[in-house]
Amino acid sequence: MGHKLYTTFGFFKAAIALSGILIILLAILQWGLGLPLFLPGIALLLLAFVVLGFRILQLIYKFQLSRIHDTNQVEALLWLYSRFTPSVNLPAMREVAGSPDFLKVLVEYFYSHQPKVIVEAGSGVSSIILSEVLKKEGSGARHYALDHLEKYAGLTREKVLNPNSEVLYAPLKDYRIGGKNWKWYDVSVLENVDQIDMLVIDGPTEDIQPLARYPALPLLKGKLSDKAIIILDDTNRKDEQQIIRLWQQEFGLEAKSVFTEKGTVVMWR
Repeated sequence: MGHKLYTTFGFFKAAIALSGILIILLAILQWGLGLPLFLPGIALLLLAFVVLGFRILQLIYKFQLSRIHDTNQVEALLWLYSRFTPSVNLPAMREVAGSPDFLKVLVEYFYSHQPKVIVEAGSGVSSIILSEVLKKEGSGARHYALDHLEKYAGLTREKVLNPNSEVLYAPLKDYRIGGKNWKWYDVSVLENVDQIDMLVIDGPTEDIQPLARYPALPLLKGKLSDKAIIILDDTNRKDEQQIIRLWQQEFGLEAKSVFTEKGTVVMWR
């Protein structure tokens, strides 16, 4: 069930604006051409019904989509628990944190690709889940999670119990990429990491700058192994969609969309 134009709030606002413009035009025609006085009123009533109808369609669609996502989250969480039993209490999911269906994608790709080095841009519940899976499977894979906020890095670190997993405080640093100024994690914390097989990008937050997650590949491309996969979350957002297009143009990547609550895209060379 994909996103449709008429389900966006932007569409609803545009419909209202267009209705207002049409009413103004009708009023001008009435005054200028002597049209019947009741015409703008009838037009306003009809347009109100049309806008209300679209709004009802939006709400019905969003209710249906919400039910689908709620079901998916329960199924994904049950799937995760069938693979391992967490040794720590998991923090709240969804909203700002990763949703269970996204976490399921990460675990599935761990099992199918068996990466030796995993790097996460952004730490949180995904870091705990990956740490738990690695520990349960007795994997020797190295796992690093970056966070630009020391407080949250510390909170995640308390729940990451796998010795091969590290949560690294990596404050935002200024970079010059493609003639533009960018902020991104201080990649010097990964100086001893040579080849990344699985790169998970779920940070930093979008309020840092426009296209906040774009610097990930320009800064880490030299560390990606030949068979590396890149997993980007929040791809329902316009910024992330633009980032995907830029990465494909600049790095010649293939991309596969995975249906999740917030949108997920997997990319590879």
